[in-house]
Amino acid sequence: MAKKFIEFDSVVSFIAGQSDDAKIEYHKIVDMLENSGRLSMPFGEKLPRKNMFVIRVIHAANFRVFYVYGKGDFIYGISAYEKKTQTVPIHEMKHALKIASELKARGLI
Repeated sequence: MAKKFIEFDSVVSFIAGQSDDAKIEYHKIVDMLENSGRLSMPFGEKLPRKNMFVIRVIHAANFRVFYVYGKGDFIYGISAYEKKTQTVPIHEMKHALKIASELKARGLI
């Protein structure tokens, strides 16, 4: 079943600042997500103990986009960051969890 990926403004701005090759890779992954409704490694992964997932852009650049599944056929791209370490930075995780919590409070997820 096809899904609709909706990016928050911060994600749109982050992606706009990436190289053309990175944008192409990202949009191919988003197309896969919309068409299949899920991603598997190496394109995406579920974060442990969280109801949150990440798009993994790894060839043309090295960044991640957090996303959550919404009600109906919606998927929300809620936050993005440049990957510099092996683990997800705590402040990036807290930021994404806060956004997810706000979406849940609004009844969107």
